[in-house]
Amino acid sequence: MPSIVGKALHEGVRYDTMRDLILDVREKFSTRDAFVFRRKPTEAEIHKTYNDFGTDVEYIGEALRIHGVNGSHIGVVGENSYEWMISYTAILSSGSVGLPLDRLLPEQELVNLLLRGKVEVLFYHQKHHEMVLDIAKNAEETGIKVKYFVCMCTEYIAPNLEWPKDDERFVDFLTWRNEGKAAVEKGSSLIKEVEIDPEQTRIILFTSGTTAMSKGVMLSNKNIMTNVYAISTILTLNPGERTFSILPLHHTFENTCEYFMLVRGCCICFSDGLRYIVKNLCEWHVEACISVPLLFENIHGKIKTGIKESGKESLIATMIPISNFLRKFKIDLRRVFFSSIIKKLGGHLRLIVIGGAGISKEYIEDFNNWGFEFLMGYGLTETSPVISVTTSKYNVYGSVGRPLTGVSVMIDDESTKTGTVGEILSKSDCVMQGYYENPEATAEVLDENGWFHTGDMGYLDKKGCLHITGRVKSMIVLTNGKKAFPEEMESLLNNIPGVKEAFVWGAKDEKGAVDICAKLLIDRKVIGENLPIPDTTAGDNAIREYLSAKMKDVNHQMPSYKSIHYFVFSETEMVKTTTLKVRRPMEQKAIEDTLTAANTTMKAANGQNLDTL
Repeated sequence: MPSIVGKALHEGVRYDTMRDLILDVREKFSTRDAFVFRRKPTEAEIHKTYNDFGTDVEYIGEALRIHGVNGSHIGVVGENSYEWMISYTAILSSGSVGLPLDRLLPEQELVNLLLRGKVEVLFYHQKHHEMVLDIAKNAEETGIKVKYFVCMCTEYIAPNLEWPKDDERFVDFLTWRNEGKAAVEKGSSLIKEVEIDPEQTRIILFTSGTTAMSKGVMLSNKNIMTNVYAISTILTLNPGERTFSILPLHHTFENTCEYFMLVRGCCICFSDGLRYIVKNLCEWHVEACISVPLLFENIHGKIKTGIKESGKESLIATMIPISNFLRKFKIDLRRVFFSSIIKKLGGHLRLIVIGGAGISKEYIEDFNNWGFEFLMGYGLTETSPVISVTTSKYNVYGSVGRPLTGVSVMIDDESTKTGTVGEILSKSDCVMQGYYENPEATAEVLDENGWFHTGDMGYLDKKGCLHITGRVKSMIVLTNGKKAFPEEMESLLNNIPGVKEAFVWGAKDEKGAVDICAKLLIDRKVIGENLPIPDTTAGDNAIREYLSAKMKDVNHQMPSYKSIHYFVFSETEMVKTTTLKVRRPMEQKAIEDTLTAANTTMKAANGQNLDTL
């Protein structure tokens, strides 16, 4: 069983609890900007210092005590915002239990999680006001026990919606802040006085999926603080540097990393939205960004198109090997040679960390060649979440790096050979307490020795870097007993010009044999540009011929048993989570439902446009 334990690359910062972190950074970086954001893209930006943030957390924490709900289960739902961070941080700093909830949950699913999580207070973003009004109206019927619905910014509630003045359950966030402020100014401070056991469960985070199937991951202050510390010993961010927040805050990857950013004294800039990403990167001089692959795959495509249109393809192709040769002698001129590319993303961006899904080596190589430190991380909610990450020292393209400091990784296989593929196991103080009220599910993934079974397959290379080969659950078991992982084939398909995203699955034919199938999400214009005779309005027949030829090329790169038998293409987005990962069972069902409705099969539909069947 190959195994490795991560080691620090430099000194980190360690805290026992969230409360300790907040009080310390408030004093250490008092006058520095902690957050920059806008209420609306058209309005002026707002700056909040570390002192502002720490003090607001203290005020809301005190308000929880005033209203007798500190220590209870408290939910937070809504868009990324300053008030979201205050609310959640105050919950964790007051000895309460926080439930960060997916902002895209339909009303009934949100109700179900409020029930399952025994939520007594719900902090909500103003965009959720209409939904929360309905939830409150039907509370007696549904059985939820929420005592207070705290709106983060009542000033921005949609004008067609009213504030329920006669319903004492509804509270303006500013009202609680001011009540807390008055109490603190008189000498009271819950977050300074409360005793917090670092090892007790203080977070319940429901995994993606329907509420009937989602599991409540229980995390402690120790879990999160250990992960923050471990990240701080591996990644380098400096006080005053600006970081970009775009992933949903309820997602552990974004959440834990933002506390790491605060530990390092950075300024977190909240995105105005997907349409404004490049604008925000430029105007706020962003230096670091944590994201998912899809965002930077799209940015990569636009950069490549820009290079092609500028006529500088051959020049850049010549400069890259020269630049890489000079780097061997510790002469790094990438940001000089490729300054025009760097300026397209604001001119200051230097660090990009990707997580949540795999990404092709091509993207990693290109971004690093252009002068960005482009890193790949891996982890799960159950591990708080980061298990490993590539670094400038260990940046093996295609891997997810070496384990974080103090994190053990083992490949579950009897063989001791390097490169052996098996299920990835991890053990550290970052591993969850278990699944909320679900000991059976906990026992399935946490063994008696404390190893967490990730459900991912992979291997360790000679440098101790971890490589992911696929998910145990998505693994395709073929009729001959051989195994194939969709992620491996999707990685190759995603390299086809004009293929925005690929989804691979195993489908049984009428005889029970398993055929490997693929759905390709296409960009018709890009494919048209790559046809022998360019045509940006290419028809389906031309698209089919193009993709069929590319599919043969992909199949030639793999063992014959992994060949993709049938494919369809589409211009309709796939079913995804809020972190832009494909929901595999739901996407496969959507495809099968479309085929059934059209009274056809994958074999008969091979090469066709799924949208027009």
